Amino acid sequence: MHSKLLIVLLAAAIVWAGTAWLRRRSIPTPVVLVVAGVVLGFLPFVPDTSLDPDVVLLGFLPLLIFHAAFTSSPREFLSHGAPIFLLATGLVVITAAGVAVVAHFLGDLSWPMSFVLGTAVGPTDAAAAISIVRRLGLSRQLVIILEGEALFNDATALVLYAAAVTDAVSGHISIGHTIATILYSAAVGAAIGLAVAVVGHQIRRLLDDPPMEIALSILLAYAAYLPAEAAHASGVLAAVTAGLYLGWHSPGALSARTRLQSAVFWDLLTFLIEGALFILVGLSLHTFTAGARGPIGRLVLSAVLVICAVIVLRLAWLFAMSRVLRLLRGLRAPTHRAEQIVLGWSGMRGAVTLAAVLAVPLLADDGRPLAGRDDVIYLAFAVILATLVGQGVTLPMLAQRFRPPGDGAEETEREARLDLVHAALRRLEEEIRTGDLPDEVADTLRAQYGARIRTLTHPGDDAELHEIAVSKERALRRELLAVQRRRLLDLRRERRLGVETVRDIEHDLDLDEARLR
Repeated sequence: MHSKLLIVLLAAAIVWAGTAWLRRRSIPTPVVLVVAGVVLGFLPFVPDTSLDPDVVLLGFLPLLIFHAAFTSSPREFLSHGAPIFLLATGLVVITAAGVAVVAHFLGDLSWPMSFVLGTAVGPTDAAAAISIVRRLGLSRQLVIILEGEALFNDATALVLYAAAVTDAVSGHISIGHTIATILYSAAVGAAIGLAVAVVGHQIRRLLDDPPMEIALSILLAYAAYLPAEAAHASGVLAAVTAGLYLGWHSPGALSARTRLQSAVFWDLLTFLIEGALFILVGLSLHTFTAGARGPIGRLVLSAVLVICAVIVLRLAWLFAMSRVLRLLRGLRAPTHRAEQIVLGWSGMRGAVTLAAVLAVPLLADDGRPLAGRDDVIYLAFAVILATLVGQGVTLPMLAQRFRPPGDGAEETEREARLDLVHAALRRLEEEIRTGDLPDEVADTLRAQYGARIRTLTHPGDDAELHEIAVSKERALRRELLAVQRRRLLDLRRERRLGVETVRDIEHDLDLDEARLR
């Protein structure tokens, strides 16, 4: 037992070091972790490890979906509702049907099992897509569309997947039952998520304790997801609804201290969960693909054709969708060819796809082994590796080559910050006129806000000189903070300050340094 733990610890240390080194070279983290998992999985001294579907669908997915929705904006999703809806529903259906046709006629799978594969590879991986696109500096419009698609297509695909598995196990396909299941799942899932969010919001307003509020957010993610799943509704849609509602109302419900601590906690938690998921995906490769049946040539050809179907259908759907939305006035759409290419190449598949195919039952209703299950797992793995590794590695280069046009997000942010500074200055002047504010305090605050205005409104002709001045100022501030830290350590060594006092002062210095970033 101890030797296995040491091996796992050594493997984790190697993966961590490799990931840290490659992240500095702009290699997407999901790609590094999956490849590391694949390599480690084939080493003889690494214990056999595989991905448990329940760990993904019931353990990790609620937290990832809830946090992604919490940090998103329902208003922005609505403003880009048409492309998000068409990608999260229409593209999933088209992908499922297209992959099913290829798998049936060329992969020698039955129609029900072909649709199981199609629905499993239909959804993009929210963790992979969001973690990669947020680092590429894409326009806000593209990020919103990709995030919305990644959040909502899980709900569509998993509902279709459940219906496809039922058909595969029973041996027949019922279109009417599938449609009714989709409508029920969406309506009940959204209702449960909204109810949980409303109750959670009222409880949260009564608290002012960051650890308790963070713990409550974790409970709310599961409180929305698990009851919806128990009611045979969409747990994904329930978690998304709860996250969007609570995220929208968080500015008035959470204190600044809670928001800061919560952001750090959730960033770390999602990083660890995503890392574990991608590692497990890679480690599972050799465990679950060995059972594929049939000639190796047919399996490889089937995998290549399924991968091509997934990629080509996405690109074709995006080009067609953009053309249609361009004809309909008032609907936002990725109309630039560069945007369409980047969106089309962002269809990575990951842990949800793998968990779905691994959750396919071993036996049919008649007690016989479910034919084609191992082939479905093999083909799904091929899609995951080709899209997550192949597209994940090339997406940053493609985004640089086909740089989509800017959407003015930086200018909008600058104007918003300037508006806030002017509002603060107006309130300061009122306080100076009507109150007894000391002159030195008023002068200090005026100087601070005046410096911010100059930073935000500096003329373009002097931009380079201004940037040099700002850099020198920040360097000097960091040096002054370093002087204070060294003096703080001297006071501690001289036993003039206790541990708690040192930590309180150090916390304030940390906040000052964080503001410089």
